Amino acid sequence: MLSFRPQILEAVKDFGMARLVRACSLSELPEGERIVVDVEGESILVLNHEGRIYAISNICTHEDAEMVSGIVIDDTITCPVHLSRFRLDSGEVLNPPATKPLKTYKVVIREEEVFVEV
Repeated sequence: MLSFRPQILEAVKDFGMARLVRACSLSELPEGERIVVDVEGESILVLNHEGRIYAISNICTHEDAEMVSGIVIDDTITCPVHLSRFRLDSGEVLNPPATKPLKTYKVVIREEEVFVEV
């Protein structure tokens, strides 16, 4: 079941050189769940696909469509507007019309909390 809820990230932690922003707890992101978080004006899609947590730009590089509504198959997400496909792990474009990759973010899990490195 596809569901999501927008939220504003409420915690920023400094772990050495990385700036980590809390996205959610692991319990809030079961298999297949997606959330959209806002970090300083950037919309980031955080999703759990096949037991792996990914964080990518929520905005397609082609026409500003929201990727939260995209179709996830294997390790790719398809834009819901013009059907460009991107790799979840690298943001690489797999087919047109998009030509630029999606921005990806490193995900860190600490003490059952999901953080996005920004």
